[in-house]
Amino acid sequence: MNSTLLREVAKLWQSGFRPYEGVVAPEAYEALGCDTRRREPYWMCRWPILHCLGCAKRCTPQGTAGFQAVLPLPHPREERQGQDDAPHYSLTPEEMVSRKSLLRVDEVRYCLGISRTQAYRLAQEGVLVKHMREPWRVTAESVRAEMDRVDR
Repeated sequence: MNSTLLREVAKLWQSGFRPYEGVVAPEAYEALGCDTRRREPYWMCRWPILHCLGCAKRCTPQGTAGFQAVLPLPHPREERQGQDDAPHYSLTPEEMVSRKSLLRVDEVRYCLGISRTQAYRLAQEGVLVKHMREPWRVTAESVRAEMDRVDR
């Protein structure tokens, strides 16, 4: 693995992408013009967006046709000794904003892939709609709108 690929994986991971564990139909590779006999495909996913890191083409299909939908599995909590890492969630960011109406700051960080300071700043600027009462919460609709922005 070269350093460029490593940086790419890290950037995707920070954006909420995780390794794709589903089955890909051969027709999906044909549509992409990808020959899987030369190189093993390696897919990263933040459903419904998929990226292949298996070869230099870095395929990103326009849809999910030919890709098995995979349910998220719960992640075991890791022991954290003084680390300020975001917790692991069993929901994808899309599922989280669709199931909850208000999100905490750690959930906003997870969904948007941003720091705590950036989350508070976005709420102060009015990009994220903050709930009027304490504790600090923002609406899931405003987080979803920010997730859907392409120019983030």
